[in-house]
Amino acid sequence: MRRFLLASLWVSPLLFCVTASATTEQQAQPSSLISITPANTFINDSILPQIQSWSGASETLLMAADQPWATPFEQQGYLSTPNYDDTMAWLDKLVDSSDLLHKVNLGKSPQGRDIWMIVASSEGAETATALSNNDKATVLVQAGIHSGEIDGKDAGMMLLRDISHGNKRALLENVNFLFIPILSVDAHERSSEYNRVNQRGPINMGWRTTANNLNLNRDYAKADALEMQHLIRAINIWQPDLYIDVHVTDGIDYQYDVTFGYNVKQGYSPSSFTWLETIYRPAIEAVLTEQGHIPGAISVCDR
Repeated sequence: MRRFLLASLWVSPLLFCVTASATTEQQAQPSSLISITPANTFINDSILPQIQSWSGASETLLMAADQPWATPFEQQGYLSTPNYDDTMAWLDKLVDSSDLLHKVNLGKSPQGRDIWMIVASSEGAETATALSNNDKATVLVQAGIHSGEIDGKDAGMMLLRDISHGNKRALLENVNFLFIPILSVDAHERSSEYNRVNQRGPINMGWRTTANNLNLNRDYAKADALEMQHLIRAINIWQPDLYIDVHVTDGIDYQYDVTFGYNVKQGYSPSSFTWLETIYRPAIEAVLTEQGHIPGAISVCDR
């Protein structure tokens, strides 16, 4: 298997939607929205620290709710995330509308739900072989390994929308994009307002562990869970060069509003660490800072 680099991204739930994309294309998707005004909306607002107002360039990535390709998250005022069926219905509509996208079934969960991956490439590749033949780097972004931390799913849907129908198609000139919107699909549907008392939003939060009570983010080595077995098989087949696992902070109130981490120097590949530390990190920090965020790199060795 070709060696791949591992990175993780955590988004503060205080800033509910951020799309972080290291690209030189700085022209934003037009939006009729000017700023997000926080409100006492979530059931646990009264016990959480007061939310601080924020405004920055990444807000222009949001699409007005009445636009044809607004995601369910945008349609619902940035307060809730769509359930499994609504997520896949929206993505099916998007895939059917675009010659760049293809949907791949990675396998079924213990409760019988399909785990899907969206393949985005300039050639509209449908197989791993076709994707590898274009000689571009491949990035795999995975959301919902902890389904109560689901911001990355909604941000990824926005990004696929902007690639297909907005101004980000050029991103595929140099890279292939693989996106798993929900890895822990059963936990995603074990949804409640009460699942994370210390986390602000979304209104309907998924559960941390699978239907078999396994934490997928602790299962990479032993691969007890069906979901992890499907994921490892997909990595072996599709051979991503960069693998990004998207989380949120689980209610931790960092100084930073976007945090990210990657392999430590003492890990399996010091060379991978050097690339992430000297190339990836400066690019991510520069883009986020330009958009008005406070990015912070943290260790992922205990995650």
